[in-house]
This record gives sequence, structure tokens and C-alpha cells, in this order.
Amino acid sequence: MNVFILIIITHWIADFIFQAETWALGKSKKITPLLKHTLTYSIMWFLPVYFMTDELFDSVIFVMITFITHTITDYFTSKIVSKRFDKGHYGSPIPNFGAFTIIGLDQVLHYLQLIITWFVLFGM
Repeated sequence: MNVFILIIITHWIADFIFQAETWALGKSKKITPLLKHTLTYSIMWFLPVYFMTDELFDSVIFVMITFITHTITDYFTSKIVSKRFDKGHYGSPIPNFGAFTIIGLDQVLHYLQLIITWFVLFGM
């Protein structure tokens, strides 16, 4: 399987399918929902990474780096998104800096982290 396909599919499953609505709504307000989400998200990376690389130690490092970076990213982006949603700023005239634009930025940051971490640990 191509690394980029693995990253896209695993990220989508871990970040959306395995994120409870209460976590998504609560992670901007309390640390517990944020950590439940980012811990679940990060652990879900272990098997796909290990099966692709056969590197146990580096797979654990990948999960740890992902946990730290995902937590930091979501900590800030969820607060910004929550404030924009509360104010009804879903989108805005161009340039659009509404809530959905921040959600898009959040996703770009996650993909960049995953790709950079992968290539630092495993190369091509």
C-alpha cells in the first residue's frame, strides 16, 4: 500500500470515525475530551504503521510524536473553531477565515505532521 494512501485513510478513520461527538464538542473546553480523542487517534496509528514498516520501536515513536503534535494542534484549532461557531462565523467573504477554514487548516497541519514524521522515521 502506498504511504500517502495509508496516511489519508488512517487519518480519516482515526480523526473522524473514532472521535465521539462529545469529544469533538468538548475538546475546546476541557482537557479530558481532548486527551480521549488524541490518545485514541494516536493509538490507532500503531498497527498500520507497524505493518507497513515492521519497525516496532519506530512505530511506537511515531505514535508518541503523533499524540503530542495532534494534541497541540487540536488544543488550539478547536478553541478557534468553537469561538467562530459560537459567533455564527461558519464562513466569510473572501478571504474566508470562518470556522470551516480553520477546520481545513487543522487537517492540513495533521497531514503535514504525519508525512514529515513518516519520512523522518522511515524515509521513502
